[in-house]
Amino acid sequence: MLLNGVHLLPDLSGALICPKERLVAVSDPIGDPTARQAPALAAEALKRLTAVLRQRRPAQVVWLGDALPNLLSRNGLAKRDADEIARLCRDHDWHWLGEGLAAELPGSAAIELKTAGLTFRAAGLSGSSALGEVSASPWPVAGLDGALWSCFVFDGRRMVIPAFGGRRDGVNVLAPAFAQMFRRPFNALVLAGNRIVTRPRARLEPPPPPPIREPA
Repeated sequence: MLLNGVHLLPDLSGALICPKERLVAVSDPIGDPTARQAPALAAEALKRLTAVLRQRRPAQVVWLGDALPNLLSRNGLAKRDADEIARLCRDHDWHWLGEGLAAELPGSAAIELKTAGLTFRAAGLSGSSALGEVSASPWPVAGLDGALWSCFVFDGRRMVIPAFGGRRDGVNVLAPAFAQMFRRPFNALVLAGNRIVTRPRARLEPPPPPPIREPA
Protein backbone atom coordinates (compact mmCIF):
# COMPACT_ATOMS: atom_id res chain seq x y z
CA MET A 1 0.00 0.00 0.00
CA LEU A 2 1.06 3.59 -0.62
CA LEU A 3 0.88 6.33 2.00
CA ASN A 4 1.85 9.76 0.71
CA GLY A 5 3.75 7.92 -2.05
CA VAL A 6 5.68 5.69 0.40
CA HIS A 7 5.39 1.90 0.04
CA LEU A 8 4.36 0.23 3.32
CA LEU A 9 3.61 -3.36 4.31
CA PRO A 10 1.14 -4.46 7.00
CA ASP A 11 2.17 -7.41 9.17
CA LEU A 12 -0.24 -9.91 10.71
CA SER A 13 1.17 -9.00 14.12
CA GLY A 14 -0.10 -5.44 13.68
CA ALA A 15 3.36 -4.06 12.94
CA LEU A 16 3.86 -1.66 10.03
CA ILE A 17 6.88 -2.19 7.79
CA CYS A 18 8.59 0.51 5.71
CA PRO A 19 11.08 -1.40 3.52
CA LYS A 20 12.70 1.74 2.08
CA GLU A 21 13.69 3.00 5.53
CA ARG A 22 14.22 -0.50 7.01
CA LEU A 23 11.74 0.55 9.68
CA VAL A 24 9.23 -1.31 11.83
CA ALA A 25 6.53 0.65 13.70
CA VAL A 26 4.19 -0.78 16.34
CA SER A 27 1.37 0.59 18.47
CA ASP A 28 1.66 0.12 22.23
CA PRO A 29 -0.92 -2.58 23.16
CA ILE A 30 -0.72 -2.27 26.94
CA GLY A 31 -3.32 0.39 27.68
CA ASP A 32 -3.23 1.51 31.32
CA PRO A 33 0.35 1.10 32.62
CA THR A 34 -0.94 1.07 36.22
CA ALA A 35 -3.23 -1.92 35.63
CA ARG A 36 -2.34 -5.18 37.33
CA GLN A 37 -1.95 -7.02 34.03
CA ALA A 38 0.27 -4.35 32.44
CA PRO A 39 3.63 -6.08 33.16
CA ALA A 40 2.34 -9.35 31.72
CA LEU A 41 1.02 -7.58 28.62
CA ALA A 42 4.41 -5.89 28.24
CA ALA A 43 6.23 -9.22 28.46
CA GLU A 44 3.95 -10.72 25.82
CA ALA A 45 4.40 -7.71 23.52
CA LEU A 46 8.19 -7.83 23.85
CA LYS A 47 8.27 -11.53 23.02
CA ARG A 48 6.15 -10.93 19.93
CA LEU A 49 8.19 -7.88 18.90
CA THR A 50 11.46 -9.77 19.21
CA ALA A 51 10.10 -12.37 16.79
CA VAL A 52 9.01 -9.70 14.29
CA LEU A 53 12.38 -7.95 14.46
CA ARG A 54 14.21 -11.23 13.99
CA GLN A 55 12.16 -11.87 10.86
CA ARG A 56 12.19 -8.35 9.39
CA ARG A 57 15.70 -7.24 10.47
CA PRO A 58 14.99 -3.48 10.52
CA ALA A 59 17.48 -0.74 11.25
CA GLN A 60 14.84 1.45 12.97
CA VAL A 61 12.06 0.64 15.43
CA VAL A 62 9.27 3.10 16.23
CA TRP A 63 7.16 2.47 19.35
CA LEU A 64 3.95 4.53 19.28
CA GLY A 65 2.45 5.05 22.73
CA ASP A 66 3.55 5.67 26.29
CA ALA A 67 2.48 2.68 28.41
CA LEU A 68 5.60 0.53 27.90
CA PRO A 69 8.10 3.41 28.28
CA ASN A 70 6.26 4.56 31.41
CA LEU A 71 6.48 1.05 32.86
CA LEU A 72 10.17 0.96 32.02
CA SER A 73 10.97 4.38 33.51
CA ARG A 74 9.25 3.59 36.82
CA ASN A 75 10.79 0.11 37.13
CA GLY A 76 7.45 -1.59 36.61
CA LEU A 77 8.80 -4.40 34.41
CA ALA A 78 10.41 -7.70 35.28
CA LYS A 79 14.21 -7.42 35.09
CA ARG A 80 14.42 -9.80 32.12
CA ASP A 81 11.99 -7.60 30.18
CA ALA A 82 13.86 -4.40 31.04
CA ASP A 83 17.09 -6.10 29.96
CA GLU A 84 15.47 -7.20 26.70
CA ILE A 85 14.39 -3.62 25.95
CA ALA A 86 17.94 -2.41 26.62
CA ARG A 87 19.28 -5.03 24.21
CA LEU A 88 16.77 -4.14 21.50
CA CYS A 89 17.59 -0.45 21.86
CA ARG A 90 21.31 -1.20 21.47
CA ASP A 91 20.68 -3.28 18.35
CA HIS A 92 18.37 -0.77 16.60
CA ASP A 93 17.84 2.93 16.07
CA TRP A 94 14.96 3.01 18.57
CA HIS A 95 12.31 5.75 18.80
CA TRP A 96 9.77 6.09 21.61
CA LEU A 97 6.94 8.42 20.56
CA GLY A 98 4.44 9.83 23.04
CA GLU A 99 3.67 12.62 25.49
CA GLY A 100 5.75 13.30 28.59
CA LEU A 101 8.26 10.48 28.14
CA ALA A 102 11.20 10.24 30.53
CA ALA A 103 14.48 11.63 29.23
CA GLU A 104 16.50 8.69 30.59
CA LEU A 105 14.83 6.09 28.38
CA PRO A 106 17.20 4.04 26.20
CA GLY A 107 16.95 5.10 22.57
CA SER A 108 15.36 8.44 21.69
CA ALA A 109 12.08 9.87 22.99
CA ALA A 110 9.99 12.48 21.16
CA ILE A 111 6.44 13.47 20.25
CA GLU A 112 6.89 12.76 16.55
CA LEU A 113 9.33 11.36 14.01
CA LYS A 114 9.57 12.60 10.42
CA THR A 115 11.24 10.36 7.85
CA ALA A 116 10.93 9.73 4.09
CA GLY A 117 7.66 11.64 3.68
CA LEU A 118 6.04 10.06 6.75
CA THR A 119 5.30 11.52 10.16
CA PHE A 120 4.87 9.09 13.04
CA ARG A 121 2.83 10.21 16.06
CA ALA A 122 1.20 8.33 18.92
CA ALA A 123 -1.96 10.42 18.51
CA GLY A 124 -3.07 11.81 15.17
CA LEU A 125 -3.66 15.43 14.27
CA SER A 126 -6.45 16.93 12.21
CA GLY A 127 -6.35 18.85 8.95
CA SER A 128 -3.70 19.15 6.27
CA SER A 129 -0.89 18.58 8.79
CA ALA A 130 -1.87 14.90 8.72
CA LEU A 131 -0.43 14.29 5.23
CA GLY A 132 1.77 11.19 5.48
CA GLU A 133 0.83 10.67 9.13
CA VAL A 134 1.05 7.27 10.82
CA SER A 135 -0.64 7.28 14.23
CA ALA A 136 -1.82 4.73 16.77
CA SER A 137 -4.86 6.16 18.54
CA PRO A 138 -7.58 5.13 18.86
CA TRP A 139 -6.93 1.44 18.23
CA PRO A 140 -8.92 0.64 15.07
CA VAL A 141 -11.15 -2.42 14.74
CA ALA A 142 -13.49 -3.39 11.90
CA GLY A 143 -16.41 -5.76 11.39
CA LEU A 144 -15.87 -8.73 9.06
CA ASP A 145 -17.72 -12.06 8.84
CA GLY A 146 -19.74 -11.32 11.96
CA ALA A 147 -16.74 -10.56 14.18
CA LEU A 148 -14.62 -7.57 15.15
CA TRP A 149 -10.94 -7.66 14.20
CA SER A 150 -8.11 -5.22 14.66
CA CYS A 151 -7.11 -3.46 11.46
CA PHE A 152 -5.04 -0.84 9.72
CA VAL A 153 -7.09 2.05 8.33
CA PHE A 154 -5.77 4.39 5.63
CA ASP A 155 -6.85 6.68 2.81
CA GLY A 156 -3.57 7.33 1.00
CA ARG A 157 -2.90 10.47 3.06
CA ARG A 158 -2.90 9.17 6.62
CA MET A 159 -3.02 5.87 8.49
CA VAL A 160 -3.88 4.54 11.94
CA ILE A 161 -2.26 1.24 12.89
CA PRO A 162 -3.75 -1.37 15.24
CA ALA A 163 -2.63 -2.31 18.71
CA PHE A 164 0.37 -4.60 18.33
CA GLY A 165 -0.67 -8.22 18.78
CA GLY A 166 -4.22 -7.87 17.48
CA ARG A 167 -6.26 -6.66 20.46
CA ARG A 168 -9.93 -6.41 19.48
CA ASP A 169 -11.09 -3.95 22.15
CA GLY A 170 -10.49 -0.83 20.10
CA VAL A 171 -12.82 1.64 18.36
CA ASN A 172 -14.83 0.65 15.30
CA VAL A 173 -13.52 2.46 12.22
CA LEU A 174 -17.14 3.37 11.35
CA ALA A 175 -17.47 5.30 14.63
CA PRO A 176 -17.43 9.13 14.77
CA ALA A 177 -13.86 9.16 16.10
CA PHE A 178 -12.60 7.94 12.73
CA ALA A 179 -15.07 10.01 10.71
CA GLN A 180 -13.38 13.08 12.18
CA MET A 181 -9.96 11.82 11.07
CA PHE A 182 -10.82 10.46 7.63
CA ARG A 183 -12.77 12.90 5.48
CA ARG A 184 -12.09 10.83 2.36
CA PRO A 185 -13.11 7.22 1.60
CA PHE A 186 -10.75 4.84 3.35
CA ASN A 187 -9.74 1.18 3.30
CA ALA A 188 -9.36 -1.15 6.25
CA LEU A 189 -6.74 -3.90 6.20
CA VAL A 190 -8.39 -6.35 8.57
CA LEU A 191 -6.25 -8.79 10.57
CA ALA A 192 -8.70 -11.68 10.32
CA GLY A 193 -6.96 -14.63 11.94
CA ASN A 194 -4.09 -15.74 9.70
CA ARG A 195 -4.97 -13.47 6.78
CA ILE A 196 -5.13 -9.78 5.94
CA VAL A 197 -8.36 -8.79 4.18
CA THR A 198 -8.71 -5.40 2.49
CA ARG A 199 -12.16 -3.82 2.61
CA PRO A 200 -13.29 -0.34 1.55
CA ARG A 201 -15.33 1.54 4.11
CA ALA A 202 -18.57 0.83 2.23
CA ARG A 203 -18.10 -2.95 2.59
CA LEU A 204 -17.40 -3.05 6.32
CA GLU A 205 -20.04 -4.43 8.66
CA PRO A 206 -21.65 -1.70 10.77
CA PRO A 207 -21.54 -2.03 14.55
CA PRO A 208 -24.68 -3.53 16.09
CA PRO A 209 -27.27 -1.05 17.36
CA PRO A 210 -27.35 -0.42 21.10
CA PRO A 211 -29.80 -2.63 23.01
CA ILE A 212 -33.29 -1.25 23.54
CA ARG A 213 -33.93 -0.67 27.21
CA GLU A 214 -37.32 -1.67 28.48
CA PRO A 215 -39.18 1.07 30.35
CA ALA A 216 -39.08 0.73 34.11
